[in-house]
Amino acid sequence: MKKTIKKILLFTAATLFMYSCDTVDFGDINTDPNNPSTASASGLLANALKSLPGHLTQTTSILYAQYTANGQYPDESRYGTLNWSYYGWYSGPLEDLRVVVETNVETPLPNSDNVIAAATLIRAYYLHTMTDRWGMIPYTEALQGLENTKPVLDTQETVYKGLFDEIDSALSMIDNTQDGPEGDILFNGDMARWKQFGNTLKTIMALRLSKRDTELGGYAKTKFNEAIGGAIKTSSDNIYYTFLSDDNNDNPWQDRYVDDGRTDWLVSDVLVDYLVGTGTDTDPQDPRLHKYADPLVGSNQYVGADYGVGNDLIANYSLPTTDIIYNQTAPAYIFTAAQIQFSMAEAVELGWMSGSAETYFEAGIQESMNQWGVDAADATTFISSISYTGIQSIAEQKWVALYLQGYEAWAEWRRIGGPSTIVKPADQLIGTDIPQRQAYSSTTPNINEANYNAAIAAQGPDTLDTVLWVFK
Repeated sequence: MKKTIKKILLFTAATLFMYSCDTVDFGDINTDPNNPSTASASGLLANALKSLPGHLTQTTSILYAQYTANGQYPDESRYGTLNWSYYGWYSGPLEDLRVVVETNVETPLPNSDNVIAAATLIRAYYLHTMTDRWGMIPYTEALQGLENTKPVLDTQETVYKGLFDEIDSALSMIDNTQDGPEGDILFNGDMARWKQFGNTLKTIMALRLSKRDTELGGYAKTKFNEAIGGAIKTSSDNIYYTFLSDDNNDNPWQDRYVDDGRTDWLVSDVLVDYLVGTGTDTDPQDPRLHKYADPLVGSNQYVGADYGVGNDLIANYSLPTTDIIYNQTAPAYIFTAAQIQFSMAEAVELGWMSGSAETYFEAGIQESMNQWGVDAADATTFISSISYTGIQSIAEQKWVALYLQGYEAWAEWRRIGGPSTIVKPADQLIGTDIPQRQAYSSTTPNINEANYNAAIAAQGPDTLDTVLWVFK
């Protein structure tokens, strides 16, 4: 079996003790408790993938990006939570994936390389999003269980470079002549799609390092160009999590609005006003507003709720589209062609690749329109109505295209910005501005004191305001 020694080394990482009651971002999804000592590798892979929905639809990150505003309880949009726990990721999906790899190394099957590759790629995705949230995280000493209960928190540079190595290794293992993994509820064992996923993830990670590329000697540019050819390019290849019409694995938005009867998230004035543009609240300049939100009941008017305050009269504001919030099977997007097209536009502006930045920019808008089912003529009219002015145009339209993709949108805003109307709330509970990171669990200083203190000394205060290395 190819490269098994390398793969098992990539997965000598670590289960941390689960001693935290702080906020975690996937606690509202329907994930069954796992038992790695008895579950099959296929069951563990499926379970690890079932942690995607809570991450993809996590409401606080979407509020950070200011797509939504709160109803009568505004604390979430006023940044009322400081501490967020990553422990559940290590004990849950990352531990599941570790066992999947270990099982296929110790008892190889004809398709074990593909199983290891898929597990490695989704692991890389999780750890990438985690380092973009907290900054320094356990990586090189993670998932070692009782052998190391106090793992070092590695720098973002170490994590990023390690993950690129893992992705490259996984991509090299994929064998299209063998079956894909059982338990693959994301791509149903289609290894061509896993290869697209890996290259798309690598592309986005490489561009995420754009501010550090000079000091890294062109490393990010190199990784970008290695991956961009295999990344998704059209909306028909968009990568998303498919929900079922079953309460055990359905759309969390439908659970919130229908099953729980909560109308706590309204479309924000930041989004509505930007999409209205030079149009009107009944005939917006950007036709995606018709797809992103519903007009007020009994009218064709779109009204955004004030961001960062309580909006008690929820009937006075537009809600996210019923196609999502009342639909058990509405997909949750992971990566889209629009994001990649905008990434190529930026890469041209950075001098990383040749071509026309404006052409890629317009393709990004078009792919976003295609994704949301906007009429072709309306899409053409909108594209012709806007001017391309470089990185700022890319930042704004990428923000529009990443609607409801909270963690991706928040990360890109921290890196290149967005509309100038994205500003901090007037009455903020924690921090001094829109969060730049999430603080570690409040238990971390007690259970891993020395490594916690070393991370804070290197990275900066354990607050929402500390700008992470990747975004400086």
